[in-house]
Amino acid sequence: MTADLNDKTWMVCGISLLWDPEALNEICPPDSVRSLREFLRLHQAEWPEDALHLINNRTLVVAGLEAAMDTLNPQEAVEWLEQIVYPAVRDFQENVADGGGEAALIFWFADANRIWHRAADNTHHWYCSGEYHQHSIPIGRCIWNGAEPSVRRTINVGSDKKKRNIGLFLRRIS
Repeated sequence: MTADLNDKTWMVCGISLLWDPEALNEICPPDSVRSLREFLRLHQAEWPEDALHLINNRTLVVAGLEAAMDTLNPQEAVEWLEQIVYPAVRDFQENVADGGGEAALIFWFADANRIWHRAADNTHHWYCSGEYHQHSIPIGRCIWNGAEPSVRRTINVGSDKKKRNIGLFLRRIS
């Protein structure tokens, strides 16, 4: 993983995973967060401008990815992420974000404890729940498709002057 990101770049470009409620509130009110279903419908409709409703014309926040992954067994979740979600992420980057620099796609995760970085191979994984709680999904590989070594931790400094990891950021899928 590359150096931590200490600024607000992730709010206006790239593809992020976010799990900090304060940071989410800084971006938008809860009613501006789009569902995963809406995100995939926008993709299927080829990102119609009149329906896109980007926050500040720069940001799309999507919730529900974690719930969708939890409904599938780990192998099905990996296949679904790679065959359905990744193409939508890539298409957003190319057609909405003009290659990645003009808009941000942020996936909201309510539970930061289920995402971890495996330093041995520099990958990020999602802990499964329920009957599959002993398994994980290589979410970084599925979402960023090989660009994972360029992922940066997003760091925020709170009013107490303590640094906290609020998410993960990738400027562009290559």
